[in-house]
Amino acid sequence: MNSIQLNLSQKIWTSKLLCSELEQFLQQNSVCTQQRFKVITCILEALSNVLQHTDSQLEEVVVIIHCDLEVITIDLLDNSPYTELSDQIDCPSPFSLSGRGLWIIQNWMDQMKFQASVAGTHLRLSLLRG
Repeated sequence: MNSIQLNLSQKIWTSKLLCSELEQFLQQNSVCTQQRFKVITCILEALSNVLQHTDSQLEEVVVIIHCDLEVITIDLLDNSPYTELSDQIDCPSPFSLSGRGLWIIQNWMDQMKFQASVAGTHLRLSLLRG
C-alpha cells in the first residue's frame, strides 16, 4: 500500500500545487483517469465544505490518501467541531446555490464516513478500484 499525507494550510489548499501533488501521487499508483478525477474533485469539495461551513479557526487540514490494488482511501482530518450529517444526501434543486458537494462525494465514492475525532472532524472516503 502506498500513502501520502498532506498537511494543508489555507495558503496551500487555495493554490494549484495541491491538485498537481494529488494528480502525481495517483498517477504513480496507476489510478485510472476517471478515478483520479473523482478522487481529486471529492477532496476539493470536502475542503471547500470545511472552509465554507465552519466558523472555527482552522489550523490545518490533514489529507491522507492510501492506495492499494483494491481500494483508494482518503482521510480528511480538521479541527472544526463535528456536526452530524444525515445518512443520505439528496440532490439539490438545479436552482440551489449550495449542497452539491456532499451529494457528489456520496454518489462518486463507494463509502463516505463522517465522524468526530479527538481533534475535531474526520471524513473517510473510499473508492474501489477496478
